[in-house]
Formats: sequence, C-alpha cells, structure tokens
Amino acid sequence: MVTSLPEYFQDKLSGNHCYGCGTENAHGLHIKSYWAAENKAVCHFTPQPFHIAAPTHFLNGGLIATIIDCHCICTAIAYAYQLQGREIGQGAAVWFVTGELSLSYKRPVGIDTEVVLEASVTTLTNSKATVVCKLKVNDIVCVEATLVAIAVSEEWMKAKG
Repeated sequence: MVTSLPEYFQDKLSGNHCYGCGTENAHGLHIKSYWAAENKAVCHFTPQPFHIAAPTHFLNGGLIATIIDCHCICTAIAYAYQLQGREIGQGAAVWFVTGELSLSYKRPVGIDTEVVLEASVTTLTNSKATVVCKLKVNDIVCVEATLVAIAVSEEWMKAKG
C-alpha cells in the first residue's frame, strides 16, 4: 500500500529564513507542520543530542519555545490561506509574526524521544490570530502554549537597505 506524505506548510512558504521553520536557512531546525484534521496541525520533531538543557537528558526549554512558536505561526499562516480558499503560497503572501507567546511547562521533555506538537487556531481576524498548542511525548502533555500572531505585510519581510 502506498501512502502519500503530508503537504508541509513550510515547503510552500517562499522567502522564509527563520531558524525554526524556514526552509531557506541552512542551519535551521527545519520543522515541518501539516494538517492532521480540520484545524489541527501537527509537527513531529526529534531532538538532536546538542539540543540539551543543563541536565543532559532533557531538551532545552528555549528550543521548546522555538519549535512551538514556529509551529503556531505556520499554523496561523496555513489557516489564513485555507479560509481564503487558497493553497499556501498562492497569490498575495500571508505572513504572521509572534506578538505574544505564553508557555506552561508541565513536565521535562527527554532529549532522546520524538516530540509531537498539536496546534489549532482559536480566533482569526485580518490583523491577528490566536493559536493554542500542546507539546506531547508519548501522548503525555509536557507543555501547553498560547500564541497571538500578528499579521504583517509582505513588505515587512523584505530587507531594509
């Protein structure tokens, strides 16, 4: 039986140099997000040994924040395209940036296991989106997050000279 791979949001975003989610950053984390259900985006991330916290058996909390941030922003972008009836990357670009990120670390995340991020958009307007996210390990919630994403113009993405 042949199964098709999910269509990853990040692969359709041109000009994304973000450390966490940008396909155009050679040194980045290259997280990949996709729709698993209506308004439920999923990302699987396998930490590398150098992603450690002070105790070497745990994942660094800042890296956890980064992957949650990027997964939520890409989910907001994908959802906005979806509501407009467009494929990600078609027509005028849709971009969001982080306006607020609230994290609740429930338990440490081991360095030697895959993490799964699940995000959903709870509100979306022309100017902002609110996204909730859970980071899970073996179906156990380790981190809960809420992100407020602010819409920005394509001009904002261009380098200033």
